[in-house]
Amino acid sequence: MSLYDMMNFKDEKIKRLVPNYWINLISPVDMDESDIKNFKSDLTFSMEVLKHQEEGADKIIEAAGHKKVSGDTARFLNIAGNLKLEIEEKEGEVDMCAAMEKRSQRDQITGAINGMRIAGMDDNTIVDKIIEVYQVTKDYVTDLLFPQPQESK
Repeated sequence: MSLYDMMNFKDEKIKRLVPNYWINLISPVDMDESDIKNFKSDLTFSMEVLKHQEEGADKIIEAAGHKKVSGDTARFLNIAGNLKLEIEEKEGEVDMCAAMEKRSQRDQITGAINGMRIAGMDDNTIVDKIIEVYQVTKDYVTDLLFPQPQESK
């Protein structure tokens, strides 16, 4: 694919200022399933998740069962697929279904926190209730109660 193939020039003057060159790209969305199967290891799984990202990457992850991938693969998919998973690496691997389950629990806890705040509960009571109901650590709850701004990378 060339740079011109990827761009939609509305002004020919601008197009003349941009050099055209060829780029080798791998685009999972444009690939057939059979082509994706030619990749090896975690790359096959990553390509499948990204290919089906719009209609449901979660379904691909669930269908793979408790698929374990490298920490790097999990972090890549989390960012590239905007999956918002809770990644917990054990022995260099991440269980993708467990990461989805943790994301779901985080979302439930966040909803409970918001409901308790609307009900007028103070932060200390919220922390105690969440720990009691969800069996999580105080640090985990306080991180959800008082999220830190993400650093730009």
